[in-house]
Amino acid sequence: MKIKLYKSFYLLFALASIAFTACNKDIVTGEDPYAGGKGSLGIGFIKNYPNPSFAKPGELVDFYVKGLKPFIGKIDFFVNNTKVEVVTAQDSLVTIKVPMEISSGDAKIVVDGQVFYGPRLEIDGNASLDANYEMINGFRGSVSDILPNAGGFIVTGFFNNFENQAVETGNNRVYRRGIHFIDASGKTSTSMSFGRGIGSSGGVNSIAKLSSGSFIIGGNFSTFNNKQVYGIAKLYSNGQLDSTVVDVINTTNNPKNSLDTVSSFNAGLFGGSVLRVFSVKDDKVMVVGNFDRYFKIDYDYSSRENRRTIVTDAKHVIRLRADGSLDSTYMIKNAGANGMIMDATMIDQERIVVIGTFSSYNGKPAPGIVCLNADGSVDPSFNLSGTITRLISVTYNAAQKKIALAGIFNGLGGNANIKGVALLNTDGSVDKQFVLGEVGTGIASYAQVLNNGRVVVDGSFTSYNNIGRTNMLILEKDGSLLQKFNAQAPFSGSISKIVETRSSTGEPALLIGGSIFQYGAKTVGNFFRLEVKE
Repeated sequence: MKIKLYKSFYLLFALASIAFTACNKDIVTGEDPYAGGKGSLGIGFIKNYPNPSFAKPGELVDFYVKGLKPFIGKIDFFVNNTKVEVVTAQDSLVTIKVPMEISSGDAKIVVDGQVFYGPRLEIDGNASLDANYEMINGFRGSVSDILPNAGGFIVTGFFNNFENQAVETGNNRVYRRGIHFIDASGKTSTSMSFGRGIGSSGGVNSIAKLSSGSFIIGGNFSTFNNKQVYGIAKLYSNGQLDSTVVDVINTTNNPKNSLDTVSSFNAGLFGGSVLRVFSVKDDKVMVVGNFDRYFKIDYDYSSRENRRTIVTDAKHVIRLRADGSLDSTYMIKNAGANGMIMDATMIDQERIVVIGTFSSYNGKPAPGIVCLNADGSVDPSFNLSGTITRLISVTYNAAQKKIALAGIFNGLGGNANIKGVALLNTDGSVDKQFVLGEVGTGIASYAQVLNNGRVVVDGSFTSYNNIGRTNMLILEKDGSLLQKFNAQAPFSGSISKIVETRSSTGEPALLIGGSIFQYGAKTVGNFFRLEVKE
């Protein structure tokens, strides 16, 4: 039996060999795909730092490189993709002159079409991370809003940790969810109760302080400190939920179930999240978002387990009284926008500027932007001309009385040069002094006017007026860029909020929050303090 098996095996092997040999006659060997490639030039940086590692425009900097001797006079040198002047080049040393317009970045040498990457050169400037700011890890999750308060800052967002302090196991549980209070040095403040408790069940988009000292928060959360809320809630001045005890229907035999502790701000929103909340007179609250219905709880017909809601159509922008009830003197049951709301800001006289992907508001033409008067009516005098594809953010500076728009648009106010970022006066007219420079294929996603008139712009661009720059810029009133405020790069992330403050040395500074991962050579946790020296 074994002999037969061996014979069968050898027969199959022989047939396979014949078939392979026959097929092999038809095989054509192709050309080597790597043939003709350029050989290595033997060039490389031999030290991972330049000398000096920090330099100012106009200064000379040495880079240590090997293998340059055969190519002296044939090299191109770049820092942050900006071509620089080669002053001298030797076999192992290249001396460059820092140009007058440049940002920090990695060096590279280009020879005969081949690129050799080198160390980073830091460019000195007047805008830099505050070295004495004590925040280290920052927030784990994005920051949405920053509110100055009591010598510190209330920070809200979609974070679940701060400085790795959150501990959710064991008996000593510490939470850092959605809202937190930090002091002027960037540490957790112990003077208030913000951050004590479970916090919000979802992201907190916005916070406002009422004249009574209480706070209103809005977002897409459904509980705060384990109490049921509905996208909006009022907090005491110490940061705890403003709550009250109400009588409810008892469906059990336990007498305790005849009472319930609930949010005293009896308001909720259906259909979409709250984007912005604003404090107005008489402790009333302006609320802007993508909701389409308002409701309150009728506790006379509710139990601890089930709530009876009274629903009213109310779309996109509403005004609430101090107890959360709907203010019927503000326009309600209106058509609202025929698209999505992206952002909003409150300007003078309690007017609200709303932007989004809509073409009409309350049945009236609105090219992605509308201004609402204090009574909720559309301000017809606030009328922008131009081609608007998408508006992404809107901010307002009360000191300068300027509105800043960022997005995809051109020709605003009849000026073909105004595109990407525009500054508006409070009557809706365009400030033609400010013109954003060339940003290539990038898009501006955020702009804010500072109290001194300068404009911070953030976006997806990597150059400005053909010079390699970070995608966060500090521009002058006319849109020009000063080297001293724009030396650092890269900036990785997107900005949601900027608050002006002071650095540890008393210099002007900016607190910047958002989804931010890096500024210059350092990693940041969605929040940092930028010192901006004059």
